Amino acid sequence: MTAASDDIAQVGIITSTVMVIALVAITAFVALGVYRARHSAAREAHYRGLAEQAGETQARLAEDSRQTVAELKGLRSDVQATQAELGRVRERLTELERLLSQIG
Repeated sequence: MTAASDDIAQVGIITSTVMVIALVAITAFVALGVYRARHSAAREAHYRGLAEQAGETQARLAEDSRQTVAELKGLRSDVQATQAELGRVRERLTELERLLSQIG
């Protein structure tokens, strides 16, 4: 009867060992799944933050571009006014040169 008892004990030990190994493996897989889920959520939150920053940056860039366009239009108007005044000065200078040539 000891041989049968020893066999039953060995089967019990083997079964217990297999159960412990299975429990450890299942726990490891669950822990890995939880880790990956948390890591994925953290990456998604980081991605959303980056997307929000990119949107804000694009909005700022668009506003800065509109301001630059307005400034350039103002400068173009100033340059056109200066060119018109320069044309009038040239006309007066030509008239003065003509008068000086008549005098001298």
